[in-house]
Amino acid sequence: MLFKVIASYAMQGRWKAAATTAVLSALAIIFPPLNYLSSGVISLTTLRMGPREGVSVILATLVVFALLAGFLVGQLWIAGLVLLTSWLPVYLVTLALGYTRSFALSLLTASGLGILVVLMLHLFIPDTASWWQQMLKPFIDNLSEQPSWQLNATQTEQVAMRLSGLMTGLVAAGVCLNAILGIIIGRAWQSELYNPGAFGAEFKQLRLGKAPAVFTGLLIILALTSIGSYVPWLIDCLPVMLVVFGVQGLAIVHAMVAIKQKSKAWLVTVYVLLVIMLPQMVMILASLGVLDQWFNLRDRSKKSGTGI
Repeated sequence: MLFKVIASYAMQGRWKAAATTAVLSALAIIFPPLNYLSSGVISLTTLRMGPREGVSVILATLVVFALLAGFLVGQLWIAGLVLLTSWLPVYLVTLALGYTRSFALSLLTASGLGILVVLMLHLFIPDTASWWQQMLKPFIDNLSEQPSWQLNATQTEQVAMRLSGLMTGLVAAGVCLNAILGIIIGRAWQSELYNPGAFGAEFKQLRLGKAPAVFTGLLIILALTSIGSYVPWLIDCLPVMLVVFGVQGLAIVHAMVAIKQKSKAWLVTVYVLLVIMLPQMVMILASLGVLDQWFNLRDRSKKSGTGI
């Protein structure tokens, strides 16, 4: 109900949409998931009011958010960072959905933006792992000084090295995930306000295609073999692809619960597991999404009826 109120308020005009997005983005500094809602507002306004109005909302949001950031923390550059990592990606992905009318293509556009982040980082930073190690050092040093920190200096250094090797892929996956959640929230709000039920059916039919699935499968094989160490930029693309196929896996779970007429407790269980076992659940859901390209799990569920 609260989310519908937010969406309804944002749709009352450019500056109300901008104020909603800016406030949600500012509150996201305290509670990061709210950033997905701000992306959802940009997606909703772009879908409903058109690309030109979407740009106007983003520019108005930039002004409001810069004022808030300057007043609250005195750091105007945060507005530029949020623009490049959140608002602009979700706007581009929403354009892909608006022009192609394909939810799958919009998700693949999000994965393309994530891969672009990987390529840009590797292009401009020769040794990304060392760079991330330097960037993370103040945070790790502060963490290791906490009384509850139980690792010794050697173990802490190993954790820092391991984390720095993953950071490029994780940041790219984060940009991709923000764009995907933004468009999912925006499309769900649009459906709720103007065409109830339409998004649920659209989401359950999501299928990304065999070519991206083959690409993801090759990345997994490379990551599991020594060959991957020769192409770190390619391995950094794997978290991005796991995110998009994880979303398809989630769509399959939603579809199968509906087809089998199971309790919504199944869905609640999946989302709870996503919170407490995120890496493992993403791998499971992404594997489901990749395999579905050949095994068509939803059609098989329909043929087998409402039984297990």
